Amino acid sequence: MKFFLVLAISLISIVEVSLAEMKIPRSIHRMDELDEAIVKATKKEKPLVFVYTDPGTS
Repeated sequence: MKFFLVLAISLISIVEVSLAEMKIPRSIHRMDELDEAIVKATKKEKPLVFVYTDPGTS
């Protein structure tokens, strides 16, 4: 019984993640342009993906 419950929860979570259909925008902005990017995304009703990275590393 526990096996089927775990299996059902696993399948449901996999389906939910696959239906999310999140697309990451192609444009890249630096931290000093973040406020401008927020305004553009809000105006166009598009998502804004924020990824923090050190540009000096690979």
